[in-house]
Amino acid sequence: MKPIERVKEIIRYYGLSISAFEKKIHMSNNSIQTAIKRTASMKDETLIHILTTFPDISPEWLLLGNGKMFRKDNVYENTNSNSAANENRDTYPTVENNINFDCVSFKNTALIPLITETAFSKIKYKALITTDHVLEKYHVPTFKDVDFLVSVKGNSMSPKYNSGDLVACKRVPMDSFLQWNHIYIISTTQGLLIRRVLEGKDEDHILIVSENPEFLPFQLHRKEINAIAIATGVIHTE
Repeated sequence: MKPIERVKEIIRYYGLSISAFEKKIHMSNNSIQTAIKRTASMKDETLIHILTTFPDISPEWLLLGNGKMFRKDNVYENTNSNSAANENRDTYPTVENNINFDCVSFKNTALIPLITETAFSKIKYKALITTDHVLEKYHVPTFKDVDFLVSVKGNSMSPKYNSGDLVACKRVPMDSFLQWNHIYIISTTQGLLIRRVLEGKDEDHILIVSENPEFLPFQLHRKEINAIAIATGVIHTE
């Protein structure tokens, strides 16, 4: 895999359009777009611009494909050594000031929690989610059967969803059948995605599609999914 393929991963992770990415790294218009279309090699100058603009990105990963996307000391790195243990636990006791997504259903309460990306990713492990991960709670009478809200970042789903909008989510079991052409909220190994989902190239993949045509569709392996929910509504913000 060439560095340009990993550049596409960076663009997807940060929720940028290709033109916005080019502007951010101070490159001429269409330079990255052209490289992506041609799967071309990248100049050292371009790679330096990327690493300077995104200091959290691992140079070894970007240049050689070795290791993970982020530096080991990066705040995005998953250092939770208890994840595997949490995944295999048989019981999940409730703790004061904590929310257990397997024990508490928000759909029967008046308030819907707006949760962090970290909280959503922990659903896979049935871990206790502290109230620190609940940013706010909303009373939305028209929302039915909603588990939580997440905030939209970036413009990949524009004009349907814009940055700052709140999407209502209903948890979906990891082994459930996905409804093609519906919008899902997906916690992946590289971050949170809010995208339309279509049938993938095989049973192990799903096709991730943005509403914004500037963002390229891509295949996502199911093994990269930590947690998934279906979008059931939205609160638009100004």
